[in-house]
Amino acid sequence: MKLTVAFSSAVLILLCFSVAAPAGMSFAQAAYDFALNREAVDVTILKDGSIDIDYTFDFTNYGQLDGVDIGLPNSDYDASSATAQITVGSQVYQPSLIHKSPYIPIGMAVEFGPQLMQAIDVYGTSFTLTFHVNNPHMVYENELVKGTVGIKFRPTWFDPSYQRGPTGTLVSTIIFPQGFVDITTAVYLQDRPWQSISNATGQVIATWTNTSVSPSDQESGLYDIGAGFPKEYVDKYYTNGAFDALGSFFASLGTLCLALLPLIIIAGLIAIVVVSNYRSAKKRATDYFEPELSMAGAGPRRDLTAVEAAVALELPVEMVATMILFGLIKKGKVKVVTLESPMSLTKLATAGDYQYETDYLGAIDQDGTVDRLKLKGTIVALVDSVKTKLRGFDYRATRNYYESICKTAWAQVKANGTPEEFSQSLAEKNEWMMLDKDYPRRMETTYIFIPTGTVGGGRRASISSVGTGVPGKGIQDVAKGYVNQVRSSCNNMVSSFKSLSKEITSITNPPPPPPAHSSGGGFGGGGFGGGCACACACACACAGGGR
Repeated sequence: MKLTVAFSSAVLILLCFSVAAPAGMSFAQAAYDFALNREAVDVTILKDGSIDIDYTFDFTNYGQLDGVDIGLPNSDYDASSATAQITVGSQVYQPSLIHKSPYIPIGMAVEFGPQLMQAIDVYGTSFTLTFHVNNPHMVYENELVKGTVGIKFRPTWFDPSYQRGPTGTLVSTIIFPQGFVDITTAVYLQDRPWQSISNATGQVIATWTNTSVSPSDQESGLYDIGAGFPKEYVDKYYTNGAFDALGSFFASLGTLCLALLPLIIIAGLIAIVVVSNYRSAKKRATDYFEPELSMAGAGPRRDLTAVEAAVALELPVEMVATMILFGLIKKGKVKVVTLESPMSLTKLATAGDYQYETDYLGAIDQDGTVDRLKLKGTIVALVDSVKTKLRGFDYRATRNYYESICKTAWAQVKANGTPEEFSQSLAEKNEWMMLDKDYPRRMETTYIFIPTGTVGGGRRASISSVGTGVPGKGIQDVAKGYVNQVRSSCNNMVSSFKSLSKEITSITNPPPPPPAHSSGGGFGGGGFGGGCACACACACACAGGGR
C-alpha cells in the first residue's frame, strides 16, 4: 500500500554522463580526473508538453577531457535544438561538434576542439560547461488525481571513479508552464519536497538545493525531483500504457530486432498482459488503497492508534483484526471462550473507544463466533477511515514514524533485566511491537537467550491477560505464549483470511478500468507523486564513465 506515491514497475529517468577518451585510448589509459564544484539543471515545462533542459557544470580539471556524452530522457529529443558552450576564465569556447552520442544509446555528444582542450589541459584549471536541449514526450497523466499531469526528473551524475569526491552543490529547478500561478495546486514527489517555490517572477519556480552530493546516491534516485499541476496548462500529455513501454523498448533495440519485430510485439504484449495482471492482482491483495498526493509542507500523521498504524504499514488483514481483538481484551470488553476453530468470544460491552472497536464488537454473533461478512465491513470501514486521516500527510514519513515507534518498543522490552519487568513491559508495548511484519519470528528468537526465571506465581500468560501485565512462567514462555495467541487468532477467527483480504482490497482498492486508448512512444513508467507516470525513461542504464 503506497499512500502518497504510486510506483509501477518501470524504468526511472536516467540521464547518463560520460567523459570522452581520445581515439584509440582504453579506459585504463584515459586520464580522466576532475572535481565537480557545482551542477545546476533547469527543467522548463513548455505549453506544448515538452521540456527545455539546461545544465550548468562547474568543473576543476586535473586530467584530460576531450568531450562529454550527455544522456537524455527519451529518444524523442530534438537534436537540432541542442547548444553548448564552455567558459574558461573570461574566454568562451564553442564545441567542435554536437551530435548523437556513439557511446550511449540515448544521448548527445559535446566534442571539445583543440584550442579548448589546450585551455583546460593545465592541472587545476576551472571551467564551466553549459548544455541546452529540448525534449518532447515528457508530460504524463496523473492517473490517481483526475485532471492533473506532471513530470519526474533525475539530474545527471558522473562516474565516481573519475570524479574527485562528492559534487559540491546540486541545484535542481522545475519551472512550471506559463499561466500556472496557483502554488496550492502544485504537488511534488514523495519524500522530495522542494526547498522553495514561488511565482515572484510571474512563473512558478520550484527549487531543490543539496550539498556534498554523492554521485552514487544521485544515480540511485536519491535526488530525483518532480512536479504536477492541472492538465489545462499543457497542450499535450501522455498516458502510461503498455504500448508506451513497448514503443521505447523496441526502438532501443534498433535494426537488430527489425526482422523479428512482429513476433516480438505479439510475445511482448502477451507477456506484459499476463505478468501485469498477475502482479497487479497479487499486489492489490495486500494494498488496502491507492496513494494520495503529498502537499507542500506535509509531515507524518502522528496521532494514529496502533491498529490504524497497522493499516498504514500494510500489515496483513489477519494481523489487523487480531490487534483489534487484543485491544478489546486488554480493555475488558471481550473475553475469549476458546481459541480452537472457530474461535469463540464473549462480548462484555457493546461499544469500544474507537469506531473500529465498536464495529468489531458488532461482528461477534450470539454464538460467540465472528461473522465473516461483518468483519469484512469492519476492516473496509477502518481502511477508509485511515485513508481519510492520511490525506495531506506524507505517507513515507508516516510509515517511518510508526516503524520507529515499533523499533523503540522492541528495544525497551528487551532492555528489561528481570522476568517480572519483561512481562509487564511486554504487556504494555505489545500492540506497538505487533507492527513488525516479522513479529512471530522475532518473538520466538529475540528472547531465546534471556535467562529464564519464575515470574510471579508461575502462571502462564493467557490470551485473556494479553496486555494486562499478568506475568507468565518465564521470559521465553511469555514470548512464545504471545506468539501462539496471535497465530491462533489469525488462523481461527474466521475462515480463510487470505480470500477475505482479497475481498476487502477489491472494495478499498479496486483495479483501475482499462484505458480508453494508449499512446506510442517512450518507455513510460510510474514513480511520479500521486501516480503520474514517469514522464521520461532512458533506455540506457549507465552511470557515466569513459567512452
